[in-house]
Amino acid sequence: MSIFSQEQHKQINDAGLFLCFRFWPIFCALWVSACALGQVNVLTANYDNQRTNANLQETRLKPSNVSSATFGKIAGVSVDGQIYAQPLYAAGIQILGAKHNVVYVATMHNSVYAIDADAPQTTGVLWQVNLGPSVPSTTFQDYADIFPEMGILSTPAIDLSRQVLYVVSETLDASQSPVFKLHALLLANGREVMNGPATIAASVTGTGAASDNGTIAFDPAVQLQRPGLALANGAVYLAFGSHGDSDDFHGWLMSYDVSNLQHRISVLNTTPDGWGSAIWQAGRAPAIDELGNLYVATGNGDFDGSTNFGESLVRLSGTDLHPLDWYTPDDWNDLNDKDWDFGSVGAILVPNTNLVLAGAKSGTLCLIQRDSMGHLQPYDTGTAQAVEVNQWGMFNLALWNNQNGPIVYLLEPDGPLKAFQIVNGRINSAILSKYTPGSPSFYAGVAVSAAGGTNGTGIVWLTTGDTDGAGGPGTLRALDASDLSRELWNSDMLAARDSLGRAAKFVAPTVANGRVYVPTFSNTLAVFGLLSNTGPTSGPVSSQITSVVNGANFAATAVSPGELVAIFGKNLGPTQLTNSHVDSNSRVGATLAGTQVLFSGIHAPLLYVSANQLGAIVPFGLPGPNAQVQVLYQGVPSSSTTVPVIPATPALFSIDDTGAGPGSILNQDGSLNSAANPAAPGSVAILYATGAGNLNPSASDGSVIAAPPFPAPVLPVTVFIGQQTAEVLYAGTAPGMVAGILQINVRIPDTTPAGSNVPVTLMVGNYSSSNSVTMAVQ
Repeated sequence: MSIFSQEQHKQINDAGLFLCFRFWPIFCALWVSACALGQVNVLTANYDNQRTNANLQETRLKPSNVSSATFGKIAGVSVDGQIYAQPLYAAGIQILGAKHNVVYVATMHNSVYAIDADAPQTTGVLWQVNLGPSVPSTTFQDYADIFPEMGILSTPAIDLSRQVLYVVSETLDASQSPVFKLHALLLANGREVMNGPATIAASVTGTGAASDNGTIAFDPAVQLQRPGLALANGAVYLAFGSHGDSDDFHGWLMSYDVSNLQHRISVLNTTPDGWGSAIWQAGRAPAIDELGNLYVATGNGDFDGSTNFGESLVRLSGTDLHPLDWYTPDDWNDLNDKDWDFGSVGAILVPNTNLVLAGAKSGTLCLIQRDSMGHLQPYDTGTAQAVEVNQWGMFNLALWNNQNGPIVYLLEPDGPLKAFQIVNGRINSAILSKYTPGSPSFYAGVAVSAAGGTNGTGIVWLTTGDTDGAGGPGTLRALDASDLSRELWNSDMLAARDSLGRAAKFVAPTVANGRVYVPTFSNTLAVFGLLSNTGPTSGPVSSQITSVVNGANFAATAVSPGELVAIFGKNLGPTQLTNSHVDSNSRVGATLAGTQVLFSGIHAPLLYVSANQLGAIVPFGLPGPNAQVQVLYQGVPSSSTTVPVIPATPALFSIDDTGAGPGSILNQDGSLNSAANPAAPGSVAILYATGAGNLNPSASDGSVIAAPPFPAPVLPVTVFIGQQTAEVLYAGTAPGMVAGILQINVRIPDTTPAGSNVPVTLMVGNYSSSNSVTMAVQ
């Protein structure tokens, strides 16, 4: 029987509220993984679509606590093949009836593993699937770079809104010829979905190498799927290079419909009337800008600036992959002759600028304007700058968007790791700092973790080792990102405990939520983190609060009644993250795993607790102008922290947990709003927020309200979309969620400007959210 009367059904449908019930699981998956757990996800190669190789939300690992006494190897999880792909991290995934933070690992034996990120040494593998027999390396004559098998070489990509991991396998068909297949696997169990797998095939018109009657067919026996997969515009993008520049190869880029893998959307051949121009980028995925355009860098090949784009950095339409702009150094032919691929490291979009970084095997680092790339030009022009940073060779970069200006980190083959700063849109050619490994390393994986751009919080994670041929022993190193000469720790200091194994070629370690996940060629995922046995204690240790912030945008200002907050600190709860549950009275409790939180002596409902972070709901009716916040763990209280209390602190939830960028917004049909799935003017959109203040009728603390009457904010609610006032159809508690989470259904004004990043602002009374959350409007 329905919980609503016919009249209530009519009222709810008129407001668009019923859409929430039908499509609530979509938002729950996003909310749990991106908000409630307070976790940082790594869902794509090189950490983000800018391909920076940086996690700037790492607050657990810092230069002060990474040492051989406090940090080391926690686990080594065995897998069935070498790991060339970067491990990915997704929080709050429902597996076997429980939520897990999961590391996804792909191997060259064509297997994908889901590994418990919080207990890799005990729980270990949650599930594993194999996508078919791998291809023996001996299948490819005169190619010894990869041995002994070819399977999953590139880094997969995760779509949280669909709860799907996209991955490309290489296997043999019935005639024993290599074939690539695109798969879509459910994050929960590895089951194939989205009409997968799809056999990758394409052809283009052209007169170039291997053409037949004016057509060039994609040849899996010649091409190599090295760059990481990319997701944007409702498509998954796959790029291809070659087996060591052998045979009649080309660079290929294809896009497939994320919801139906049998539908190939578009295809690009980088030299349809020539030869070469591989897209390999040492495994780096295509970069994607805020408009959904792609950036790829090509290697040795023909160039004419018309159809052939060898030795170039190219900006492509995300819709149909046609070239929009490009930069090609005027010595491209010399680069060809010397095998100095311009595209050896791919592209990095420098955050908050109009600049893109690229690097060549020649040792040249280039900084190019994105909106005016210059086409065929010398290295130093009005639109490009080049600095010779190495004597030769460049295969991996990381970029820290530092408070003093972006810093680029790169290894000179068999030489030092160097840092260069970008100042006023120019690369400073003077080395900022450098570190020389104890033993030479030709290849390296490099990543940065930091708490934003703040000096003193950054760590460069460097993997080194002899990765030629069968590979040699590798080392993970932690360096002070502000001064590379200061080595904090390395895995050889206590080799019996921390030994890495055989170094993996090119791939960066994945740093997420206090752990470092390092792929190896030893058929093992090595996991490093803070050690639990860092010294004896005489009893329970008091908690320490460092900050109380809004749970939607992590802003530390004031709090309001009913606001979801995140509290950061030390010894706040158990080491293992513990999530709350709804009891038989439809309430979320105020005690969880021995932890309690009090606001001016009033117990707050708890959503999750851990040693360094917890989530709570500010009690309704909390008086101002200030409140004393205190945490008790195992009966031991923390000192009190004073926070201001105001009537409302509105903040909209975003998909990436930052309170900025695309919002957690549903379209009228219940689908997730995105640049590839914009909403039409005049249609209904569903927003989610917190910080609306007290409710009418009043809601008891921790209550989960699933049936009318749904409490609404006491203060008036206004929504602006693209600076146009939107009609609010419903504003109240989100059905089935704890009171304090607000759902707002609005009609998008007919006059709203079209765009993929239209700002959305929420006002509750006279209190306003930031205008940093956006939605896509047709």
